Amino acid sequence: MKPRTLLVYSAPRSGFGDEWMRFLPIGLGYLQSALKEKGHACRLANLSGFSRKDALAYFRSQDATVIGISMFTFNRKRSFELLTWAREACPGAVLLAGGPHPTHLAVEVFQECPALDAIVKGEGELPLLGIVDRMATAPGTELWKRTPGLILRDGETLSQSPLEDLDSIGFPAAHFEADFLDDVGQLAYISTSRGCPATCNFCNTPEFWGSSIRFRSPNSVLAEIRLLREKHGLTYTSFRDDTFTANRARVMELMHQLQDSGLHQLWNCQSRVNLVDEERLVAMKRAGCEFMQFGVEHASERVLALLDKGTNMRQARKALAMVRKVGMNLGVYLITGIPGETWADVEESAAFLREVKPHDAQLSPLAIYPGTRLFDQYRAEGRVDRNFFRATGDAEVFARVDAHTERALRHLETVATQVKAKATYTPAEFAAQKEWLGFCAVTNLLCGEAAEEAGRFGEAEAEYAEIISKEPGNSWGFLKRALLRDQLGRRSEALADLAEVLRLAPGNPEASGLWAEWSKGHRKAKGKRPAHGPSAEMKGAEAYFERP
Repeated sequence: MKPRTLLVYSAPRSGFGDEWMRFLPIGLGYLQSALKEKGHACRLANLSGFSRKDALAYFRSQDATVIGISMFTFNRKRSFELLTWAREACPGAVLLAGGPHPTHLAVEVFQECPALDAIVKGEGELPLLGIVDRMATAPGTELWKRTPGLILRDGETLSQSPLEDLDSIGFPAAHFEADFLDDVGQLAYISTSRGCPATCNFCNTPEFWGSSIRFRSPNSVLAEIRLLREKHGLTYTSFRDDTFTANRARVMELMHQLQDSGLHQLWNCQSRVNLVDEERLVAMKRAGCEFMQFGVEHASERVLALLDKGTNMRQARKALAMVRKVGMNLGVYLITGIPGETWADVEESAAFLREVKPHDAQLSPLAIYPGTRLFDQYRAEGRVDRNFFRATGDAEVFARVDAHTERALRHLETVATQVKAKATYTPAEFAAQKEWLGFCAVTNLLCGEAAEEAGRFGEAEAEYAEIISKEPGNSWGFLKRALLRDQLGRRSEALADLAEVLRLAPGNPEASGLWAEWSKGHRKAKGKRPAHGPSAEMKGAEAYFERP
């Protein structure tokens, strides 16, 4: 009998009601694709909110021979529960844990979870394939324990080299089978590279993914985007690479392919301030990028040095000014609560926010996560107790737990809120963008949204109409005009626009949902493209520093 693999995630108990925490990690989708590309059965499940009774019933119904749990520091306790229940329901199954937390704290994880058989160390595709292949070859034996890339209770197997050909994995949308998925839009969060050229001391990317950055080819990325549109109707993509723009030649080639594809996809990404230039940003906007996030981290040069960030504020100011000049929405990540940080340093970050005017700011206290150089340093100095993660629930190790950190977070959040209200591009800025770039659908979309916010509905409709006129295959012009027309009480015109959206992108979940609601005579007050911000694995301090 061929092995059957079940890959499971659950938000922590504290996150059962949080839509971002409940997102199924995209890494599981790539693991499933890798297995199914080789002919192995694999199913995904999101058991967030499941009781013991319901989880036991689900595990028994699947009768899996391999069960893997996606474990992060923030959901470690919940993952231990799932492993315990999986062992009770499927006593003969091989139980695996993968992800940053077990990779970097294997001894503690084994001690706390007797049900666990093995930990997949770091990148999971090749070790998981090795396990399943060996189980198929020698069922009922422990040959699988010889698979490279595993941590066992009595030691480690041979190291597994990083996967060089990322294209060989395939992509989730081609093979997706999942239970209890909250939103098919999760498939729009995709990864096109692994690793990061930086060595920040608070990030575990180098330790988890390896010291070099590896890329998927532009052809592979474009094929995944095309499939997302054709199979699932998804017209918005979020690239969750640590540093999307790291390879300039690859980015430019992908931008040319995207612009020539006729897909008219909107998307967002994140990068470092020293890895963008004007030509790159212009090409990205023309290819549909409407939002960029940068890990600026802090505005004090002295504090940046403490974090080993490898960038400076001159680079940050230049990059963020270029994004505003080109005319995309701008997001920044900032950290506070850093040992040695003074109130004057916090005020530098506040002044920086006011200066660069980001449309979105993600603020986090500095957390010390396993697999980072800061964590190793804190442990060596006795500042992190070895039993910390065992003794606490979902708690994290914060670098500073004091009045300064709490005050700094409140202050920066207040400033970020004030700045956001003033960050919208002015009519003069939009006019300058149009004069410089000529027609660009992203400019029209942002200009139309700004006009709507200001109550200039005729101007907004004209912006969307120009998209339709210049790019009749672009579903975003029809979708935005449909939402506006409905808001103005012009239902029949709105439905006609929605019909065009569904003709251009069959199965588009947003348009399909609106069509169903409007057909019932109800008005659904939704319709903006996906909210700016991180995916499940980037939400909050935990996911920000553990980037799987």
